[in-house]
Amino acid sequence: MTRNSRTRYMLGILLAAASISTVCTPQQPPKTVSIIRNDATSKVTVEFHNGDEWEQIPIDAQKDTPIAGDRIRVATTRDDKAIMTVDLPIEGGKKYRLFWNDKTSMWDFRSAS
Repeated sequence: MTRNSRTRYMLGILLAAASISTVCTPQQPPKTVSIIRNDATSKVTVEFHNGDEWEQIPIDAQKDTPIAGDRIRVATTRDDKAIMTVDLPIEGGKKYRLFWNDKTSMWDFRSAS
């Protein structure tokens, strides 16, 4: 075998190995969507920031909802009519838990993953 043939042979083996490792690697789900879990006993409407807009989405009690955004906020109207808002950043690929916080008497959420 000539030197040129050996080089081509080795190059062919390397390309075959690279294609096999690519085929065998499991694909990962996109990390652009967050999951929001409503752990409360009632439906709640939250807002999520998507681009330049805030969009509202209702989440049924004890259900998960996918959200593609970078922030989420949820508001509570107190007895004195003041509106308290929790507004936090969210990351794609993570799960968050929405719940009623008895200590503060308002909606709250935190990372579940």
